Amino acid sequence: MELTHEISDGLLVVRPMSRIDSGSAATFEEQCAALIAEGPNRVVVDFSKVNYVSSAGLRAVLIVAKKAKSLGGALTLCGLSGNVKEVMSVSGFDALLGAHAGVEDASAALRS
Repeated sequence: MELTHEISDGLLVVRPMSRIDSGSAATFEEQCAALIAEGPNRVVVDFSKVNYVSSAGLRAVLIVAKKAKSLGGALTLCGLSGNVKEVMSVSGFDALLGAHAGVEDASAALRS
């Protein structure tokens, strides 16, 4: 699982690549949990370069969101499209966590 991140204006922006499935979900979860433990607990997950999310991926996203919340922060999503957008919508994750067009919109939502 390839994942990049940056800290911008006190927010952690995580950018996974390609797929979050049974083969990569644990790595995604571990990497995100470590980043949240080190740095900001307000997190934007940018899905613009993700083309597939399985149920294992959804579980990992939920665990990461709970980790952020347990540390007094929050997690929101952005860059959803195609199949990933549909999966997030059907599962209710877009309503639960928030779904935004881009990083700027997601960042603004976390700051308010």
